[in-house]
Amino acid sequence: MALLVILTIVFILFLIYNFYLNTKIPNGLKDIHTITLIENIKNSIMENSSAAKYYLNSKEYFDNDGIAKLQIGGKWMCLLSDPTIAKDMFLRTGIYFSKLLFDEFLPDSILSHHFGVNIVHSNGDIWKRARHICNLAFKVLPIDLFVDVGFKLMNIMETIDNKPIDVVDLMHSFTLDVLGKAVFDFDFNNLGNPNNVYVTTYNEVQDEVNNFLFLVLPLDLIPYFKNRRLGKVKKLQKLFDDFIKNKHKSMAAGKSNGDLLELMIKACDDPNNEGFNDIELRYNLAIFMIAGQDTTANALATIFYLLAVQFLPWRKLTEDLKYKNHVIPAGTGVSLFIYAMQHSPKLWENPEEFIPERFENEKNINGTYTWTPFGAGSRMFVIFIYV
Repeated sequence: MALLVILTIVFILFLIYNFYLNTKIPNGLKDIHTITLIENIKNSIMENSSAAKYYLNSKEYFDNDGIAKLQIGGKWMCLLSDPTIAKDMFLRTGIYFSKLLFDEFLPDSILSHHFGVNIVHSNGDIWKRARHICNLAFKVLPIDLFVDVGFKLMNIMETIDNKPIDVVDLMHSFTLDVLGKAVFDFDFNNLGNPNNVYVTTYNEVQDEVNNFLFLVLPLDLIPYFKNRRLGKVKKLQKLFDDFIKNKHKSMAAGKSNGDLLELMIKACDDPNNEGFNDIELRYNLAIFMIAGQDTTANALATIFYLLAVQFLPWRKLTEDLKYKNHVIPAGTGVSLFIYAMQHSPKLWENPEEFIPERFENEKNINGTYTWTPFGAGSRMFVIFIYV
């Protein structure tokens, strides 16, 4: 009986919250297709939730209108799949499309606590300072940091005989170990012992960061959920802080490994540069870890699959945007829906087929802003120099 009462209360609160959201739609967004709260919840709790689900469920609107909207943290976010708008977003950053800041858009959230202000989520002089420091570090990042983990992966794969391999899981373990060495000179040993405290501490936070259900529903208003989630973040922050302190000590003792943290500290120590404090270092390391792991792991897993058979930045409008018959008001969150652009039959011939020859004329493809795996313009992904 008590459970029934609780479920009834939750359902009533959900209806009230949903009604409240629908009464707060700005005039300029009312005619834009809405990915409903129920759709968001369904996609959040599905085991195979992905960008593909969002695209397929609203394919008609992404292909024809190039835009749809959804609720993130009680605020409206527009997903854009029009390459014309993509060009403006990439080239007019800071003029029309400023980067969305977690402290403003999702204050006191897990994302704001974990990532803070970093090279991705910053604007103006703060971003220029971060980009300068990171550029100096990435230009001299030694490639040999990746080699040892690569051999370890090959040895593990060779020991698996006549058994199916969970390639996605294996690539996530591999990329975490690579990033640990390249970013901190620390061996997470995810390939060797995936249940060790360092791996579980890291993965618990990534699970919370990727838990979309907490973005579409105000569950963090419940102290139990918020404190539990923040506790996991603080545990990982302590681990990152220890990495930074130990790196300062080892550098003071004259030791050098050439990892990203060391190179960033060296760039910060240069009197000609305005450097990071240790908290800013931690925020940037956090964003590099999440930006590098999922993207690289999924790309590697996809390559394995395709070879076997034949072969996810938010921004905020700084002024009203006239798009087709809509006027999106300033302050609205906007994001390019890259998946929709790269699967649209209006932009690509046979988009679901593997046809690598389509990229032979890569210059023209990039010029249309329909293919932007590393972004474009001044905010292009910093690791692009290694590709």
